[in-house]
Parts: sequence; C-alpha cells; structure tokens
Amino acid sequence: MNWSSTAFVAGSVLASLLLMALMVRYVPEHWHERHALKDTLDHFSGLNRTLFSFILALSIVSAQASLSKAAEDVSNEGASLVNLHWATRPLPDTSRERVRDLTRQYTVTVINEEWPAMARGESSVQAQKLYDELRRTLQDTRGESKQGEVFARDSLVALREVGDARRARILAVSHEIPPYLWIGLLLSALLLVAAAAVQIRALTWTSVFSIGLLALLVSAVLTVLSAMNHPFGGGIHVEPEPLKFALQRFSDI
Repeated sequence: MNWSSTAFVAGSVLASLLLMALMVRYVPEHWHERHALKDTLDHFSGLNRTLFSFILALSIVSAQASLSKAAEDVSNEGASLVNLHWATRPLPDTSRERVRDLTRQYTVTVINEEWPAMARGESSVQAQKLYDELRRTLQDTRGESKQGEVFARDSLVALREVGDARRARILAVSHEIPPYLWIGLLLSALLLVAAAAVQIRALTWTSVFSIGLLALLVSAVLTVLSAMNHPFGGGIHVEPEPLKFALQRFSDI
C-alpha cells in the first residue's frame, strides 16, 4: 500500500470518528427513543448495506474482467511475436534479418517505453513507428520463388496478428470502472458509516473501536478496488512478462 492509499484509509477512519462524535453531541436524545424513527433508520441501513454490496460486487467484477482481458491481450501479443519470428525463417537472408531486428526492437520498446506510457493512459509513438516499419518491410519483401511468396504472405499474416493484439492492448488502457459506479460506492459507503454512527448514543471505547473498524474495512476495500481500476497503471496491474518471454524465445529460434 503506497502513501496516498495509507493517507486515504487513515483520513477515512479519522473522518468517521469525527462524524460519530458530532452525531453523539448534536443528535437529540429523544430521536433514539422514537420507535418509528429507529425502525426507519434500521430499514434504511439494511437497504444501504445491500446497495453497497451490490455496487461493490459489480465494480470488482468489472475491474477483474478488465485485468483478465488486458492480460489475455498481452499474452496473445507475445505469442504472435514468437510466431512472427518463426514465420520469417524461410525468407531471404537480408529480409529475414531486417524483420527479426525490427521485431526485437519493437518488443524492447513496448516493454521499456510503452509500458510506462500506458500507466499514464498513453502509448508509444516509437513502438507504432517500428510496427509500421515492420509492415512496410514485409510488404516489400519478394520471395525468390513461388514458395517464397507464400512464406512472405505467412509472415504478413503473423504480423497482422501482432497488430490485432497491439490494438486490443492499447484499447485496454482506457478500461476503468465507470465514474457512476465510483459515485455510488462513495455515497453508499458514507451513508453506511453515517447510519452506524447515528445509532451510537455515547462515546465509549467500544463505539470508537466499532466505527473505526467499520471505516477501516470500507476504506481498505475501496483502496484495493482503486488499485485494480487501471489494467496497466494501478497497484494491481498487468506485467509485460509474455513479451519478455518472447524476447528470450527470439534467441532460440
């Protein structure tokens, strides 16, 4: 957990304790004695807990789906790069070495340059240039025979698979939990703590501990969800391991 996450959790706990103190001080005592008001508050609290649980589950599923899809896209790109390297074996020596060198440069650029850029919601211009150069090189490659032409087309098909995986990965950069879910989560979390605090009638160590623990749990859950929010930039994110594995495979092919 980084400093900002720790500050958020600590601030949430302190704010909840302050809210409880204000409730104890300013909520009239006779409010607690009205059965109709108490029943209404209990009913509202139950509904809000259900709403919070529902929105939280929906948000977790959304974030996990984005992470899984992004990881799948990266894995497909790594496999496609290895396939491209294999597909270039029958090409003429000059073309083969040029394509393989560009493929290696592209992979290194994606790992070292594009991955940090994706954490900021951007992409690498250099990686795109290298991909375009790969495509031009393969389109200009002419086999020495009819079979050589087939091999050149196979290499273009393999490159197209790399491009498809790259586009899917770039699109995954913008996959985040929708703002309306965050608004619903924050509001329901606030109401959840407030509903618990308004039922406390005196400041005791037990009440302080219970409200503090509730705020700690809710804020910790929201912090973990925030870490999952960005497939490439959050605390829980997709690593370029399939691309690093592809680099190792290049030397063996």
